[in-house]
Amino acid sequence: LVKMNHMDCGLADTYAYYSAEELVAGFKKAAAFAPRVVKQNRGSAGEGIWLCWLDGKDYCANLGDVILDDNDKLKLMEMNDNHTEYHT
Repeated sequence: LVKMNHMDCGLADTYAYYSAEELVAGFKKAAAFAPRVVKQNRGSAGEGIWLCWLDGKDYCANLGDVILDDNDKLKLMEMNDNHTEYHT
């Protein structure tokens, strides 16, 4: 998906993170803009794939306008069994 983010059928705000620092910085920016799908770099049966929504706060209008802080709340749904969790 990341390799096709520049194509007409891709989404420009699709990323791959290869370090903890990249994940923290990139995810906080992207999750403030729109719901996210986070998955491990292996498999596709649903295990380890999470849908992430911002909870109790509106999304920003433009990517990068807002960076989430550590107190912002997220609603997470794991796609293997569809259980939901809430985390900051």
